[in-house]
Amino acid sequence: MFTSSNKVRQLSFYGLTAITLITFGTYFVLSLPESDPLPILGEVSNFELTDSQGESFNQNQLKGKIWIADFIFTTCAGPCPVMTSQLASLCRSYLLEKDVHFVSVTVNPDYDSPQVLQEYAKKFNADPARWHFLTGTKDSIRKLAVNELKVGTKEDLVFHSTQFVLIDQNLKIRGYYNGTEKGGTKKLFKDIAKLVKERKQ
Repeated sequence: MFTSSNKVRQLSFYGLTAITLITFGTYFVLSLPESDPLPILGEVSNFELTDSQGESFNQNQLKGKIWIADFIFTTCAGPCPVMTSQLASLCRSYLLEKDVHFVSVTVNPDYDSPQVLQEYAKKFNADPARWHFLTGTKDSIRKLAVNELKVGTKEDLVFHSTQFVLIDQNLKIRGYYNGTEKGGTKKLFKDIAKLVKERKQ
């Protein structure tokens, strides 16, 4: 059984760990050496979906933001929980960078209503101000995945890509990363930092 003093020490430890991670992330961003800019691989023109609060959400709400997109569904027992956990880790690392956002789009809109996405987001302590869980019609989701972000297939949404897509503040696609491997997430962490530093200059 935990005593009050043990609980205080435990909370202090978690708080100190979180502060250390955030401080390290900010220091890492500011101390990056100069390097070649990331390539421009495409551009997001427009999309119209619905967020977990039941509100309309489109590309205009991400202009001026650096954002990372992925495609998941809440009943997935395969790669989706891994991908969402990886994004949760990235989100904590960039907690002080309010203009770094995350966008997770369901590929099973028949089940994943705004309310279902809201409950799913809570499991990962997602901040709805910075991490947007989106649903919509199958056609609108397919359009964003295949036409705009160049991932997934037209034939079957559920067989979705496991790629993370990095998009800059001008809606330009700057990179693709394997969302189920630590190596992919590690590279994404560094490339987000490049864009953040570039944006601050």
